[in-house]
Amino acid sequence: MVAVTAVVVLSQLYGAIPLFGPIAKTFTVDTGSIAWVQTAFGIAYAASFIAWGPVVDRFGPRRIMLIGQGSLIIATVLTSFAPSFAWLIVGRVVQGVLAATFAPAAFSYLGSRIAPAQRPLSITVLTSSFLASAVLGQVAAQVVATALDWRWFFWLSTLALVLTAVAIRLVFLPDLTAVGMSGNPVAAFARLFKRVPVVLLLVATVVILGPMIALYTAVGSSGLATGNALLGLRASALPALIWAPFGNRWLARFAPHQRLISAFIVAGLAASAVAVVPGSAIGTGLAMSVVAASAAVAAPAMIQTLVGYAPTQGGSLTALYTCFLFLGASIAPSFVGAASASLSETAIAAGAVALAGAVLVLFTRIRPHNQEKKS
Repeated sequence: MVAVTAVVVLSQLYGAIPLFGPIAKTFTVDTGSIAWVQTAFGIAYAASFIAWGPVVDRFGPRRIMLIGQGSLIIATVLTSFAPSFAWLIVGRVVQGVLAATFAPAAFSYLGSRIAPAQRPLSITVLTSSFLASAVLGQVAAQVVATALDWRWFFWLSTLALVLTAVAIRLVFLPDLTAVGMSGNPVAAFARLFKRVPVVLLLVATVVILGPMIALYTAVGSSGLATGNALLGLRASALPALIWAPFGNRWLARFAPHQRLISAFIVAGLAASAVAVVPGSAIGTGLAMSVVAASAAVAAPAMIQTLVGYAPTQGGSLTALYTCFLFLGASIAPSFVGAASASLSETAIAAGAVALAGAVLVLFTRIRPHNQEKKS
């Protein structure tokens, strides 16, 4: 149920990408501004994790999930009736703030209710659900916008949100006794930002989803594929995004930082390969599937690597990790739109950024040893 709810909530972020064209026609918006339909939600979503994390600790994950889902339902309905582009953007911001209640609550619920031996797998499944929504949200939005109208995506999303809220109410176990917030959360974040390896890893976290979403955005506007062909191209990456839980036993043989570095390198090479076959939908689809598979490995490996540097601050690290993860997914479309980048240019830039992520992780493997010697 947690995984299904994750897909429904996160589809609100990624589902906006196929709606760029229809929304632009409705409100007569230029290509440089239309990406804010996704970016406004994403930035509000990412930034709000910092605030919602301590609130979940104070009031309990199940309670916050129910409050968040209920409020998100209202915000989604109001957004669907937007009479202007400005109204739509404000609605998307509110949606993003409220949708951000789910992830910290879900991680907290799994941490308190799942047996320790099963937690790594459950977190991998949850993370894969977040990633799978990048495909499922786009596919659903394209199908709905083609068959009906872009506003129907929000109306049908409202129905899905209602169903998941009812399921949470009926299926999830009651919250354990709240223990309250321990210490000052601002001070906890400040302590983490004083640690160079943590900062480098958080910057690298932006790169996990950024290149993949940038490529999806560029493919949608490139004209490489349209209609059912574009739908198939988007859907083709789904197996790559959800394979990590099934390969969890094999992946566990490697240290988290090894998985992370390898994933960034493979993603960088695969993204760059899109520039080699810019006119081939099949070649582009294969390359993007590899980028997606790399993201499915990098996402859980990153949180494990981060927690290894500050095991006593897992809650704060999870909030920061999720914030930076979705910040990358949020700003990527705006960069592509602002630069009016072609698919080949986007692919080269995405490849370079992914490889830079590997370099950042390598730096963290050097720095901690020097710090330990000094201490």
